[in-house]
Amino acid sequence: MTVTIYQSSKFHHAHDQYYAEAGGYTLLRLTCGGRNGTPGGAIKTATTSDPGAAPVYRQREKLTAVMQRGVQILGGCAQDVSIEIDGKGRRFGDIKLKGTQGDLLEALRGLAEEMEQHLGPLPERIRDGGYSDLRDLYDDLCHAEGEPVYLSDGVYLDPDGRLFE
Repeated sequence: MTVTIYQSSKFHHAHDQYYAEAGGYTLLRLTCGGRNGTPGGAIKTATTSDPGAAPVYRQREKLTAVMQRGVQILGGCAQDVSIEIDGKGRRFGDIKLKGTQGDLLEALRGLAEEMEQHLGPLPERIRDGGYSDLRDLYDDLCHAEGEPVYLSDGVYLDPDGRLFE
């Protein structure tokens, strides 16, 4: 099991942010610092990946459930993980934590390691169909999760990253 933590610049509101890759997927994001510069931060299940990063784990419900289980195994409660919805209608797990940046990075690594053990590989059809550059383009362009995106000239992009007319 290998978890790799990378620095990110995805969110404009967070000065220090990171993402965790494990099992060939981007699983989690970490934003450090509270709104008023207070210590602490939040770990969230990933809904999109950074440029050049591993693709996100596409089964969001399973990812969130495994996050809740991982939090319990590491000494928290499943209720500590709140379910939120991002600006594109995608559900994600979110847990607020206190502590220093070092504490938060340690928590990120530990949770990603725990989650990797319980996720397992995605089915081949989901992995191949859903992790292309077109799937990433869909994530960037979609207005409502699950709805096709119109590109031009009668061509649409579906949520799996496939083109159709």
